[in-house]
Amino acid sequence: MQFEKKLISDGKYLFKYRGQIPIILFLISIPIISETSYYNIYNTNLVFLIQCLGVITSVIGLLLRYYTVGTTAEGTSGKNRNKQIAKHLNTKGAYSVVRNPLYLGNYMIWLGLSIFSISYILIIITTLLFTIHYERIILSEENFLLAKFKKKYEKFAQEVPIFFPKFQNFKHSNIQLSIKRILKEEHSPTLTTILSFIYIDILTKTIDAPNFLLSPTSNLDWQCYILIVGITIYVIICLKLFKRYTQLLD
Repeated sequence: MQFEKKLISDGKYLFKYRGQIPIILFLISIPIISETSYYNIYNTNLVFLIQCLGVITSVIGLLLRYYTVGTTAEGTSGKNRNKQIAKHLNTKGAYSVVRNPLYLGNYMIWLGLSIFSISYILIIITTLLFTIHYERIILSEENFLLAKFKKKYEKFAQEVPIFFPKFQNFKHSNIQLSIKRILKEEHSPTLTTILSFIYIDILTKTIDAPNFLLSPTSNLDWQCYILIVGITIYVIICLKLFKRYTQLLD
């Protein structure tokens, strides 16, 4: 029991700082990709297919987040950090097939980025880091939900798997998909994902060709990076201004 209490305590701490984990991945990915990426070993067509698989995996993760956030009630599935908040127990929509759809979405985004690096070691480390980090957060959250919703949560937990979806359980959400809420809540994860792919792409190409950063042949790549980042940041700034100074996203 003492060990379980320690895990729950760790989960509360990690819940508060869960947004910092991608920074750790960014840092450790440099030596890992440098030593274990197959980017310069596989032929160009195979590299392209693997990286497409990585992008698709992350896009599915983002879409899962969008659907979850866009079909749940206010006061749930939020980005609160200091304490757990749950005005309602979500049991429909994404929550009818898996108890932690947002965390599953996060893992798919991380997994997609790892696949994109073409480093199986990074895939393994990402998975281990995710497991160690989120199992404690989930335990802490479930302890909170069990204390608040009691029998209702016990029944929900018996019927819905913790992480691996059970699609035959799907029940339509009573809440219509809100594009406004998605735009309001999910611009930061989307921006982070886009920047992460660019980061991994630059890293793999630089490791393959150390002169990539200054090579004249890389001009087209840099133009694409700048265009994508510029458009993304412009959209994010607009959304933040709309959120702060208007009621367009309410």
